[in-house]
Amino acid sequence: MLKIIFDTNIYGKLIEENKINSIREKILEDKEFIVYGFKPIKKELRDAPKNEKLGRLSKRNLLLALYNELTKGRYLKDSIEVNNLALKFYNSYRKFGGIRNWSKTNIDVDFTLVACASFYRLDIVISDDSKTLLSKSARKAYKHICVKDGFWQPNFWKYSDLKMKYNF
Repeated sequence: MLKIIFDTNIYGKLIEENKINSIREKILEDKEFIVYGFKPIKKELRDAPKNEKLGRLSKRNLLLALYNELTKGRYLKDSIEVNNLALKFYNSYRKFGGIRNWSKTNIDVDFTLVACASFYRLDIVISDDSKTLLSKSARKAYKHICVKDGFWQPNFWKYSDLKMKYNF
């Protein structure tokens, strides 16, 4: 069984797919692919503009509905330990040449998401955020801290990997 967490951008890409209903069903029916929720991701989804539409429907409502369906009450708790690990990742990221600021670019959510995945020993983080979460400096930082401090290191997939798994 694979324990998965999606970055915010993955929900946005999913709702824009033409075959979203069949994709959602494939993910929900796959008992070996378990998607977890995390409060900072839900908060980012809630922050989507209320008046943006996708067709006739509210984009924000579509995002939140998909999130709730895929996570089905499986939520990971934020904690001091998760936040401390996220800060360790960030400090290491800066040492490896990362240039983004902690709170101005939402990199805090990215590193907290990866820290959550490490802390709760999730198998995969899926994101298409190559500027922050999946950048070379960030990936070096995750590996460095996980090896140095003995944390679990999740695998990283892009949206294209998810598409390949479910043939959409």
